[in-house]
Amino acid sequence: MGFVSTYSRNMYLFFLMFIAVGLSLSKPLITLGELCIGFLWVLEGNHLEKIKRFFKNRTALILSSVYLLTLLGLLNTTNFDFAFDDIRRKLPLFVLPFLIVSFKPLTNKEFRLIFSVYVGGVITASLWSIFVMLGGLNEVIIDKRDLSRFNSHIRFGLEVSLAIFGTLYYAIKAKNKKQKIRWILSFVWLASFLFLLNLITGITVTAFTFMVLIFYYGIKHHKITVKLSAVVVVVVIVLSIVLYIKSCYKEYLSFNDVEALPIQEFSPKGEKLFHDTISSNSFQLENGNYIYRNIANKEIEKAWNEVSKINFNEVDLKGQEIRVTLLRFITSQGKLKTEQAINELKPEEIKAIENGISNYRYLDMNGIELRLHKIFWELEMYNKYNVADGHSVMLRWVYWQSAYNIIKENSLFGVGTGDVQDAFNQKHEERDIISEKYWRRAHNQYLTYFVSFGILGGIYFLIFLLYPIVVLKQYRDYLYLCFISISMLSMLTEDTLETQVGITFFTYFNTLLIFKKRKNSF
Repeated sequence: MGFVSTYSRNMYLFFLMFIAVGLSLSKPLITLGELCIGFLWVLEGNHLEKIKRFFKNRTALILSSVYLLTLLGLLNTTNFDFAFDDIRRKLPLFVLPFLIVSFKPLTNKEFRLIFSVYVGGVITASLWSIFVMLGGLNEVIIDKRDLSRFNSHIRFGLEVSLAIFGTLYYAIKAKNKKQKIRWILSFVWLASFLFLLNLITGITVTAFTFMVLIFYYGIKHHKITVKLSAVVVVVVIVLSIVLYIKSCYKEYLSFNDVEALPIQEFSPKGEKLFHDTISSNSFQLENGNYIYRNIANKEIEKAWNEVSKINFNEVDLKGQEIRVTLLRFITSQGKLKTEQAINELKPEEIKAIENGISNYRYLDMNGIELRLHKIFWELEMYNKYNVADGHSVMLRWVYWQSAYNIIKENSLFGVGTGDVQDAFNQKHEERDIISEKYWRRAHNQYLTYFVSFGILGGIYFLIFLLYPIVVLKQYRDYLYLCFISISMLSMLTEDTLETQVGITFFTYFNTLLIFKKRKNSF
């Protein structure tokens, strides 16, 4: 290899590193990396040969062809402003496979270098999050998910998850003791960080991907005892998760299944108590007690303003009405909403209310248990009172229902590239279940493709995802199996391919892993 070729190769790897680091630290760096690779493609020459190479490569064509769905969707579109923005945002779906297949495939050593840089970026982002959490920027952090400083906590969770599986693989494969230690330390840190920040999506996809790995490598083993053991382990894990959720739900019900505080006429200081028994909020409960009953409005407003810097009529640090947060918190304690209840609040409880915590029991719960209890409450609010506003799980359920109805009405070709949000807005308006500020799309990538491009387009999207697994048998590559499991699981609850980071994360690793020279297998 000549000097020019070596230089070009090094620059190509360098620009790939831009993207690897940018995924967790800098969106502009992602764009810069893609532009630089494109510029290098032009400078290298042999353009016609590269184009021919691309069109002769069936896999490359399939990987990039999903972008054609977005273009074809223009034929069935009325909102071209949205459509052209979507076309621009999804351009990496075509550009990255087109460019990467033009260069020689990465060797295993080159990919390990790229992945090391990627892990370094993820660790750097995680350390910055910890720095902020410890007060390094003098910011008040209410929700740990806000500690994802450079992109969505959901996308960051996926990045951390892939880094965890990659560091585990390279730790096992490392022959050099120092390298092994570095990979092990990186694995331990990232796994700990995932739980420390309570990245629920990341935790979920990581757990299920571990089960996929156990099942796959167990079943492919030649010993029947290993096969059976793998099945047993997966079943035990699933049952353990189910039993844990069941126990949390039982505990939740135990607090709700109590005799509600009876309606009283006056507070101990003599204020006539307010009771809402007729509005849509009247039957809402917190730990078995009615939120909007037994309220001494004047007393609690005066008493609260004396103990808190946040006015009674303002919002808490989560942007919720602090009055509502306060009412829910006191209700959870089984007390009348009076001056006495305010005066009995501990300093840490006042701070918790200011931070948007609406139940005293949440103060002693771990992240997963807390999330489950909030989900149970959301389910109860939706099932009993048809309330979904601000409740992430139930909002998704509403979005999926709307998506299903849109697909039924536009089954063959969908609503087109540009009309997706308009179609959802129309359904949300018709159903009138959620407020306009929560009018969003499916939060499910599979449903979004079926909504956009109909049954034909949706099926093609599934073929696009499954082709490397079924035809190329990429499941034999450990890292690819981890990556595709993480990606496809995330698509169940998120529109993973609707943001720059999500699109680039998927396309970048999907393409590099498929076109590597050698497989990463155990």
